[in-house]
Amino acid sequence: MRLLGRLIVVSVVVLAANRAIAETADEALLAGAAQRSPAVATILESPRQTPAAQLSAVLTLVDLGEAEVAAVIWKSLAAMKLKDSVCADLAAKFGTARLLKLARLEKQGEVSANFAGAKSLVSRCIQAASQRARDPQRLAKLIADLNSTAAEARKAARVDLAATGVDGAKACLEALAQAKDESARANLMLALTDLHPAVDPLLVTALIDGHGHFRRDVAELCGYLQVRNAVPWLAAVTAGAGNDPAMVTSANLALKKMRLSIPGIADARAMFRREIEQLEHGAAPDWQPAADSYQWWTFDSTTGKFSTRKVSPNQRQIMTITKLARSLSQLPGANEEDRHQALIYAYQESQQLGMEPTAEIQQLARSMGSAQLSTTLTKALRKDHVAAAIACTNLLGRLATTEPWKPGDQRPAALAEALGHSSRKLRFVALEAIMKLAPQRSFAGASRVPKALWEFAAGAGPAQAVVASSVISRADDWAAQLREVGYEATPATSGRRALQAAMASTRLELLLIDSDIGKPQLRETVFQLRASQQAARVPVAILSSLPNLARARHLAGEDSKLFAVARPHSEQAMQDIVARLKQLDEDQTTPEQRTARAAQAIGWIAQLLGEGHPYDELLRDAKVLSQTVHVPGLLESSLQALAVVGTARSQVALVDFASDGVHPIEARQLAAKSFVASVERFGKQLRLQEIHRQYDRYNASESSDKETQQVLSWILNALEGKDLRASSP
Repeated sequence: MRLLGRLIVVSVVVLAANRAIAETADEALLAGAAQRSPAVATILESPRQTPAAQLSAVLTLVDLGEAEVAAVIWKSLAAMKLKDSVCADLAAKFGTARLLKLARLEKQGEVSANFAGAKSLVSRCIQAASQRARDPQRLAKLIADLNSTAAEARKAARVDLAATGVDGAKACLEALAQAKDESARANLMLALTDLHPAVDPLLVTALIDGHGHFRRDVAELCGYLQVRNAVPWLAAVTAGAGNDPAMVTSANLALKKMRLSIPGIADARAMFRREIEQLEHGAAPDWQPAADSYQWWTFDSTTGKFSTRKVSPNQRQIMTITKLARSLSQLPGANEEDRHQALIYAYQESQQLGMEPTAEIQQLARSMGSAQLSTTLTKALRKDHVAAAIACTNLLGRLATTEPWKPGDQRPAALAEALGHSSRKLRFVALEAIMKLAPQRSFAGASRVPKALWEFAAGAGPAQAVVASSVISRADDWAAQLREVGYEATPATSGRRALQAAMASTRLELLLIDSDIGKPQLRETVFQLRASQQAARVPVAILSSLPNLARARHLAGEDSKLFAVARPHSEQAMQDIVARLKQLDEDQTTPEQRTARAAQAIGWIAQLLGEGHPYDELLRDAKVLSQTVHVPGLLESSLQALAVVGTARSQVALVDFASDGVHPIEARQLAAKSFVASVERFGKQLRLQEIHRQYDRYNASESSDKETQQVLSWILNALEGKDLRASSP
């Protein structure tokens, strides 16, 4: 115990000595810096009792290149336990940019140890400032102070609001929407001028969706602040989009403040169309810098409140075009093309946001006849707007009372064109619409209907994947890893075989391609995949060797559904790749959905074959039914379809199924019943060898159960032409 006590005493003495040495070294460093530079001496002689004073000294010394001297001052600041309110005051005083400069010093090699804790303090300051800016009670008090009788209080409120950024802008505009007194509105507008440019996106939103005096005030602010992205909507007002003379006056004045001429109707339409065309070609507006995500504002004129959500660049593009297209369609003299465009982008926006279209858009869609909806669908297909195409296709199936195509047309109708689209979901919706319309005569593009029917009929089962690598063992390994996560994976050892496997798949959901693939090489393989209907939208991962990774990533930059990564060397790496591919798949379906579609398609085939149809090639792929009859969930629909196919292959499939003892007896009885119905309608299609085999099966059933013998007996009775109605199940 005595020894332990002595060790503790020695440790304390050593620590005290080290601290004293460090303090002496710091004092020497400060003294030397003061002698070397008068500016440093002035900073060191200034009072530094408050955190703000200390931080000011640190930042100024850093700006002078005296990082080591600043680190000495930083030690005392870092040791303080600052409250959130103090941190918020520091952020307001020095600004985010200067604070971040301090935080970066913690990463600069040898100096980093001297600024330990800088990142943490800066983070606290920014967070505290953000919380203060969003505090509703504080914002409400500042807005109330704008109407104070004391000029100093009003000025202080404006200064404090100017530091709140977008949160203060939102609060001020919401207060402006509710304010009735002209003096209060003037004070709010004066405060909003200090919030430029943070307030600009909210002003544009309010200009589009606001009304009354609020919208007029917003137009005046847009002109005063030179908000250029408000110009199209100001032009729309001056061109006659609305019946508020006071609003027209405000819009005219705003445009004059921007030194712009007052546009006519034709000028306004041209302006909107030019903006839409630029956005469609991917040109980002000057007022929205490139970013990974954007804040998208909306204004509810009923409640007078703003709301916001984060959107991706693609969503921002669609939503901006939607607003432009809607305003264009409301201009005097808007034509059918403008209304079609507004409807297309409204549907695209609804899909992007995951919400139902507005009542206004639904009314616009219902007001269109079959011909206009078909035209809208054609335009949506040409621009590859799948969500809009699906919505228009659904409407055609529900609203059209006659076939939306004319006899003798040489070009495929819109619904037939949709059947040839690369989106599996759109193809099924188009097929569903055509089945509802039930055309009784052939039409241009009718050959796509049987192809789609058999494609979906064969589409039940687990998701499929194609794995391509010139190294057989590598392709097999990757395919095995995909099977572990539920895919039916097919390995391929060349680009050509990968293409063949992809073209043959009815449920392809992802592709893995080695960067070193050959016959053809990578770029040509990807090009041919994208040129096909089956694989045009399927996500692709290029698994690259390190020497080819840069080239693979360059190729991936040309395709939004393709990415390149280094070859995976673990199961986790493969799972990460699969997860990333799933995020890119907008056409992804579950096994249950695929089975339901297959059952529906087989049901349509049976209906067409039973009631008559205009499709010459409907029986071409009837062999698919010989496979679907063994798929769980497709038994009954497949047997019904086989009963009306009327070919030798279909009757062989029925008798083989009914004679196979591995199936439940109820299923075998259904197959026998379908065979009897087929013979009644089409006669015997079996060859003599197949009939003899059936007699052999019956003779071999002597020891089988009674139900099996009865099923085989029904089949023989049908083959012998006996009274089928009496002998059928």
